[in-house]
Amino acid sequence: MSELKNKIIISTQPNESFTELNNKLLNSGAFLFHYPMIEVEQASITENEKEILKKLDFDWLVFTSKNGVKYFFNILKDLNITHKTNLPKIAVIGKKTAIAVENFSYKATFISESNLSETFANELKNKVISKNQKVLVLLGNLANKKIENSLKDYAYVVRVNCYNTIPIKNDYPDLIQKISSNKYDLILFSSSSCFINLAELLIRNNINLKNLKAASIGKATSETILKYNIKPVLTATESNINGLINEIKNYYKLKN
Repeated sequence: MSELKNKIIISTQPNESFTELNNKLLNSGAFLFHYPMIEVEQASITENEKEILKKLDFDWLVFTSKNGVKYFFNILKDLNITHKTNLPKIAVIGKKTAIAVENFSYKATFISESNLSETFANELKNKVISKNQKVLVLLGNLANKKIENSLKDYAYVVRVNCYNTIPIKNDYPDLIQKISSNKYDLILFSSSSCFINLAELLIRNNINLKNLKAASIGKATSETILKYNIKPVLTATESNINGLINEIKNYYKLKN
């Protein structure tokens, strides 16, 4: 990855997601700096949600991320709920989410090849879930409602937020210095919430966002960036870390 040699790249990912990026850029020659803008924590669930999880009277469980899988099973463990082999069928978005399910000794029945939530929602309705089936969607507090909206007039859908995404409370003076003095090449955003929290930090420090060199992991994140009147330098076609790195490599190949 000689095209990345000496490039100063800033990551805004949560800590638990940074290892993959760091490993993939380890021998690239890039200087990678990590300033997490969000952190993920297990959600508190209501008494009604506890009853839902105890019964799990659904035809399908739907996961859109590794975090959803992780915190769903953590909550079951904390509540001493064991369903053993009699879980509903499982539908997931992306191979990494499927692997997360396998780590808990279960297997996804349906794996969407796309990482786009709207594509996944359409697949669920048109290929996977039968009319009037019962579906439990397990998400984070900031996840959109595309799946529920797609299925609401077709199937019985219940949503439980298993985890919360919250802003990091850190002013990162060295990050502010890098951006204000333009001593970086790209800032990577793996979610809309990462971008929003950095944008708010910069606004609080009176830094103009106009020239921010943003690299986006996918369409949804780029749409958020555009709302701040910033055009992303690049947007990954494949919405994952591999896709983002490949897009960065291609960008610098063309630039050079």
